[in-house]
Amino acid sequence: MKILIIGTLGAGKTTLARALSDETGFPYTSIDDCRIRYSDGSIVGEETAWDYFLEACSDPSPAILEFSGMGPYAQMVCDALLGSKLPVAIIWIDWPHDLCIERASKREKNIPAPYIWAPIDYSVPAIYSGIEIAWEEIWSAEPSFQTMSMAFSRDAPPSEVYAKVESYLRELVPKRVL
Repeated sequence: MKILIIGTLGAGKTTLARALSDETGFPYTSIDDCRIRYSDGSIVGEETAWDYFLEACSDPSPAILEFSGMGPYAQMVCDALLGSKLPVAIIWIDWPHDLCIERASKREKNIPAPYIWAPIDYSVPAIYSGIEIAWEEIWSAEPSFQTMSMAFSRDAPPSEVYAKVESYLRELVPKRVL
């Protein structure tokens, strides 16, 4: 199956996706890793990064994938996932905005992009609003996708997050040992 982890900046998408990849053995691909590997910060570089990410989405083999879940490429990601012909689970990781802002503010990773990011305290709620729209119009609207929005309290430990995601995935694929 394909497992797509979405959420705003600082939601823990990468941490969760890497843990799932380690546990399942499925390869992991994120748009940020594609940007780091294939982009030079130009418009052409951004398009190249997305081409690689979309290729991972459409590949007919299991994978753990991660991006915000919104924006101009969201429908293309949806179409690529459908093109893989595999079952798809979309998991929206939702934490309080103040925690996401705090986490994202501590990042030191430099992601090449052709546009300047807005301040994190503006970006986190703006991305969240975009995810809400995409959740209704794209992810939940696709009947063949298994979708789950998972909200966590500020003090939820990472083990609780992983256990909740693992339990959900076991319900989808009971014979699969995670």
